[in-house]
Amino acid sequence: MPAYRDRENGSAEAAEHCAWVSPSQARPIPGVSYRDVPTRGPSPADDLSQKSHPAWTLQYLPHHPGHPGATLLHVIGCTPSDQSLDREEALAALSRPRAAACTECDAARSLASGQPSAS
Repeated sequence: MPAYRDRENGSAEAAEHCAWVSPSQARPIPGVSYRDVPTRGPSPADDLSQKSHPAWTLQYLPHHPGHPGATLLHVIGCTPSDQSLDREEALAALSRPRAAACTECDAARSLASGQPSAS
């Protein structure tokens, strides 16, 4: 899904947005390989194990004239933060308006896989 986010200098840049959809909502695009697309969501056991392992953080980007504030989700270690989130909390935060996942730490991919990969 095409998405954009505001940069500190006032310009916009492309951003990635991931979402789970049901088979009835998805339509294949001719010529596109779906070989690496996950076909199953996390199991209930995976969800339970993620609750006890905070692995993501939020960065609040302030409002500036002409640019509304936003929230950026990171893998722990990418950006200093006092607040850590488990997978369920991170998914909820990312679903809010003006929220995006950091492309530097690949927070969206780690959230989709349930396994953070920060260094």
